[in-house]
Amino acid sequence: MLSRAQERLYLEFAPQPLKDATLLMLDAPLRVGEVVALEWRDVTLAPVPGAPHGFLSIRRGKTANARRFIPLTARAAAMLKSRQAESRCGFVFTDESGIAPLSRFTLRDQHAKMRKTLKLPADAVLHSFRHTACTRLGEAGADAFAIMRLAGHSTVTVSQKYVHPSAEALGLAIQRLEALNAQKPALPTTVSTTVESAKVEAVEQVL
Repeated sequence: MLSRAQERLYLEFAPQPLKDATLLMLDAPLRVGEVVALEWRDVTLAPVPGAPHGFLSIRRGKTANARRFIPLTARAAAMLKSRQAESRCGFVFTDESGIAPLSRFTLRDQHAKMRKTLKLPADAVLHSFRHTACTRLGEAGADAFAIMRLAGHSTVTVSQKYVHPSAEALGLAIQRLEALNAQKPALPTTVSTTVESAKVEAVEQVL
């Protein structure tokens, strides 16, 4: 898990393409393999319902859940627009030639240097950025099923570990339930007519 302070320093000093790849993993819980395999045909930067800044389409994966739709944050979309303007091939992230896909080992080696520079713990690996994204989603109030869909987890059990409802969140849930319980749905016309007829009949019997 990367703190906000660590994130700021990391993104400030990280070399390219590690900087942009890290930002994307922090804002869209992608696997490293999904980052290096990402193509421009997988990227939509036009707004659509539910994704005002565009979205990513992950078309391949080990399981059916890995294939998914991920809305973009504003900063991730801005980064992608900048890369797209300079792109010379179909891949979002490329090697130094600019025309071949990026190797995950390049990201691994760049990250290893950054970890030493910032004195991050040994367990701060590239996958930590995806873990950070999932943790922040949970802190933002996303439920386990939403995290499962966004991260492409194989089961909701994997996603549940990122959800730790606060006392405030639990209280809000009960308040919403109470508000729902307080609503009085209108009776269908046939039911209302039946009830009124029964009242009239009861009064006539008394009289």
